[in-house]
Amino acid sequence: MHCNGQLSLEYLLLLAAVLGIFSLLLPLLNNVFAASLFGLDSVNAKRFSQQLQQAVEETSFQADGAATLIEAEPLGKWRLFSEKETLFILVSGPSQREKGFEVVFPNPVVLETTISHKTVFVLRKHDARILLEHN
Repeated sequence: MHCNGQLSLEYLLLLAAVLGIFSLLLPLLNNVFAASLFGLDSVNAKRFSQQLQQAVEETSFQADGAATLIEAEPLGKWRLFSEKETLFILVSGPSQREKGFEVVFPNPVVLETTISHKTVFVLRKHDARILLEHN
């Protein structure tokens, strides 16, 4: 019986040591996870901006009434806003970091929104202008 008690105590000490190590590593792992998520989200935003830029160029050659759907799938939070002919896509990351991407339109575009889930954008040609809408 004495041997079983000693094994239980040794098991509890080992378990406490493992939990202590994990509690020290958890903040580090959390930072690594946040940085990895920011990197993946930046790649998604870059891909989205390239697809949108290509769609803008294609839509400019199409007839009035033409529409193109493009999906954005952020993992975190994206802020989209426009200034004159440029649409800016800012990806939020850890420690207030942001990474930006630009899409240039042939005409002024008006959009200001923040997305954090799958969103469908519609490029529509109307009166020789390219409009950007979202749901």
